[in-house]
Parts: sequence; structure tokens; C-alpha cells
Amino acid sequence: RTGSGMLTVCLHEGRDAVLSAINGAGADVASTAFQRLSWLKALFADLLPGAGAQPIVVDVRNADGGLILMLPLIATHEQGLSVLRVPSFGVSDYGGPILGPAAGVSGDIWSAIKRALRPHDLIVLENMPRDIQGRANPLVAAPGTFPSEHHRNALTLPGTVDEFLRALGKKYRKEVERCGRLLAERGEPAFSRAATPDAIAAAYAVLEQQQAERRHEAGGDYLLERPAYSRFYKTLLANGLADGSAHIFTLSAGGEIGACLLGITNGGTFKLLRISTAGGDWKRISPGRLVVVEAMRYFVPRGIRRFDMGIGDYPFKQGFGIEPEALVTLEAALTAKAWPRLAMSRTRRRLRNIEPLRRAVRRLKGHAPG
Repeated sequence: RTGSGMLTVCLHEGRDAVLSAINGAGADVASTAFQRLSWLKALFADLLPGAGAQPIVVDVRNADGGLILMLPLIATHEQGLSVLRVPSFGVSDYGGPILGPAAGVSGDIWSAIKRALRPHDLIVLENMPRDIQGRANPLVAAPGTFPSEHHRNALTLPGTVDEFLRALGKKYRKEVERCGRLLAERGEPAFSRAATPDAIAAAYAVLEQQQAERRHEAGGDYLLERPAYSRFYKTLLANGLADGSAHIFTLSAGGEIGACLLGITNGGTFKLLRISTAGGDWKRISPGRLVVVEAMRYFVPRGIRRFDMGIGDYPFKQGFGIEPEALVTLEAALTAKAWPRLAMSRTRRRLRNIEPLRRAVRRLKGHAPG
């Protein structure tokens, strides 16, 4: 525990201590879906054991004991350095703090956090939103921040789903209607949220199979096929069945599932995590687009109007009129040992920002004509 004027910083280390501290933060907190207790519980249960990492949460409070923020981290050893990172393991899109009711307090929060973390050498907080559930993220103003390579793809529906589709333009609306007719030609269409353990297991098995088939067509290793990752999503869905925070949907026709959609809700937002589609002649129906539209029809009457499609720039997202939101990454040395690593990282970023060099790299990778 360290103190600095108005601020007190305490570290909780180890899985149980971290989860207990976050659980005790109270209801009046704001976080992305990836810092929620339900997400971290599943993450630590299934992905932490094989990662060789130590969970830590930084607890920052004001002079009256009011919670300013909690910052979940994992400590890893990389090239002789103790590095603090967002607990992600390749499945969390956004990093950042859990903001408490005293989050607007003045004071040098970042300096206080850095002092408390100095047994470690380097901290990297990737893809932080500037605002978290309507509250300003104080860490985006810290020295060492820079624009992330990724951005958040999100949209908000102010009215009905039909009004939203009309606003996208006649061509897009007609295409959705055409795909709906093609779906009906296969048999009676059905959109369903799996709501029992057996139904969840069956839907998830289809999602895994469909995604594996698509990935194997493209070739290469697929991280989410590894057993620990499969267990993680199953744990997430099982835990989310009780509190309604995790969802898996299927879109079918004629008794055959054409698409699956897995996601989590956080406040008034649905966060899309995984989507799968059947191959063959299902492709002409665009079932992935249809299952997202049906999910919107499911959520909007339930008060969820914001749909977050994550950081990947997949083509199907563009048609929905997404609103790209900039994200920020914070990288800072906590000890002198990390200075060379930090200097190399900054040099790489500067080189990436040289447009002629970027064009040359894209040509080498086959992404642009010579």
C-alpha cells in the first residue's frame, strides 16, 4: 500500500485476491465487458493456468476511501523483464480500468499507480477506450499513450431495427430482404437463444464446427480451437446463463443451422465475440448478416441498443454503418531496465507511420499492387 497526498494505492495479488477485490468494488462501477467480474472469473479459471502469469489488481482510492479505479493486470516474464499487461490471452478486445464513483477526483493518478508497480519493469495497456460506460478514462491522458492500431467498431440504434435498416439505404435493405426470402425457401426460419445447458452445449458445438471448417479452408492454426479456449467459452456461457450476461444464438431453416452468434451484454451494449456460418449454398444467403439483424431484433425491445462488433475489420461489419471509435494504448517503463525495450517499441511505431514504408510492406505482403 502506498499513499500520495489525496490518493492511496493498494495492490491485490493472486487470482482469489483479485477476484475478491473486484467483487467488493460495489455496483456503482463502470468497465468494459472485458473487466467485468464474470469475464475475469472465466478467464482466470481456464486460460490463466497455462499462461505462467500472476493476476494483480491496482486499487486507487481518495482520501475518504472512495474508489477511484481498479486496474486488472497480469504480470509475465518477457526477455528478462517483468511486464504488466491487460488480462487478455488473445480473447479480450479492450483494456482499461474499472472506474469507481470517485473517478473524477483530481490528482496525478498515473504517477501514483506507477510508484506502486515499481517492482515490475514495464506496463502495456492495449486498446483502451477514452470513455467507459459514459465515464472519462483518466489513463488515456497519461504520458506514454499513443493511438492503437485497432479501433472499436460499434453502432447505436436510436429507433427500431426496421428504421435502422431503412437508414442504411435502399440497396442494403433490399439485400437483407432478399436474403430473408432465400432463407425461407430452405424451410421455416427460426432464430433462437439457447437457454438451457443442453441447448447451449449443442449450439456451441455447431459454432465450433462451423468456425473450424471456415478456418481450415483458409489454412493455419486457429487459437480458439485449442482445448483451453474451448473450455473458456463454455465456462463463460455456463456462468452467463445464471445472470443473463452471456448469449449464444442460432439461425436455422429447414432444421439446419446456418449461423451462430456468441456474445456478452454489459449495461446497454451487446458485445459480439464470435460468429460462425455454414458453408456450401448457405453462402448466398449471407446468414452471418441475418443472424446479427435478428439479434438486434431480440435486444432492442429489451433496452439494449448499442452493438459492439469489436476490433477486427471484417468486411461484413462495414455494411452495418459502424462508427469507428479510436482506442489508446499506454506503454511505460517502470524501471530503467525497460528503457531499451521502450525505445525499440517507439522506433517501430515511428517506422510504421512512414507512409512510403507502409506501402512497401503492404506490397511485400501482397495487399497492394506494385
